[in-house]
Amino acid sequence: MAGRISLLVSHDMRVLVEAVRGMDADVRKQIRTHTRQQAAPLWKSEIAQHTGTRLQNRVLVDSARVSVTDQNVMIKSAQVGKLSSGVPVSKLAGPAEFGGFEGKQIKQRSGRGPNKVYTRRMGNAFGHPIRKGKVFFPAAHESIPRVASLWFQTAYRTVAETFEKAGR
Repeated sequence: MAGRISLLVSHDMRVLVEAVRGMDADVRKQIRTHTRQQAAPLWKSEIAQHTGTRLQNRVLVDSARVSVTDQNVMIKSAQVGKLSSGVPVSKLAGPAEFGGFEGKQIKQRSGRGPNKVYTRRMGNAFGHPIRKGKVFFPAAHESIPRVASLWFQTAYRTVAETFEKAGR
């Protein structure tokens, strides 16, 4: 799962991105580094506030990441990593975020051989289904304005410091 800050929303953000594109490569690198350092703990704490179960915590919070480019800031979760059982977190992201029906039949392979397939009920490990999401989407809704503001302030401060150093 990933959320993105769109430049179509704000004229100020679009102007900032265009200005940053014209900057020196070192300045752009500093902006990306400082933004990532400050946005990652903010995103991780925001997504952690919305978890309700240990499974959601392991799947969505422990894999939460922020990536920054010159054009956007991406907040991500459940794209990298595995659980201790070896299951990739990306396989459990949907059910952990949106829930699942207890009675849904799942085909599963038996430990007795690769050709032994049986069906079982899903159970209530993921909770009741919720269309709007339980963890990632509410956290993204609350944190995207904060991350955008942080990105804007960091870029503005870094550019101002660069001009100040150049003027000396």
